[in-house]
Amino acid sequence: MTACLQPLLLALLCGASFAALADTAVETETAQIGKKGQANFSQAFEFEDGSDGSAQGTLTQFEFALSDRAEILIEPFFYTSLSPEDGERVSGLGDLEITPSYMMVEEDGWTPAILAAFKLKVPTGSKKVEGTGKFDYYPYLIFGQHYAGWTFNTNVGVNFAKPVEGGGYEKTVVWDLEAEREVLPKLTLFLEVFSAEEAVKTASVAAEYQCTPRINFFGVVGRNEEHANIFRAGFNVAMGKGS
Repeated sequence: MTACLQPLLLALLCGASFAALADTAVETETAQIGKKGQANFSQAFEFEDGSDGSAQGTLTQFEFALSDRAEILIEPFFYTSLSPEDGERVSGLGDLEITPSYMMVEEDGWTPAILAAFKLKVPTGSKKVEGTGKFDYYPYLIFGQHYAGWTFNTNVGVNFAKPVEGGGYEKTVVWDLEAEREVLPKLTLFLEVFSAEEAVKTASVAAEYQCTPRINFFGVVGRNEEHANIFRAGFNVAMGKGS
């Protein structure tokens, strides 16, 4: 860690040690939420290279546990850049996503944890980087289960998006499958397959290293069905006090 990063990260840290839950290493939202008062911050930079050009941007998550069973996730996309193969590079602010969730069922043996979540996309994104200027809505369920040293999470729901040209909402089934396991001391492996709001299927592998009880770093490689390669790197920080 560079000397310039150390004061910033230390200033963010307070309270007891616990693992960060907000995690831009994966697309899947997990059922393993924190205790009341805990907060987590995740920051990453992503690069995508495809046959029709490339894209870069930041992924930011701030997660706060409102209670032991309810939390809110805030995801601002501060920077997005598009570099089409046959056009000019453009960049700008991306959209803001806000997702409250509530645990309806706690994990108990073979019964998985089940959370109800509702993502609201606030159209803060610039039209230069394909911002639609429309609100989108994504109600979904989160399932989580532990088994034989693995943690499994699944998301499934329907995204309602307003097209730029107007008209009714377009509906897209969204799903995510994720499995993770600590394969070495302090090193966790993530395997993921998902089809997000754009209905493009993607597979990825991530490795995350726990540097301290509150800070970890990760790297991700992935590929989607449009033959684009995806690379992402970032860090997670646990903050706040549990009650």
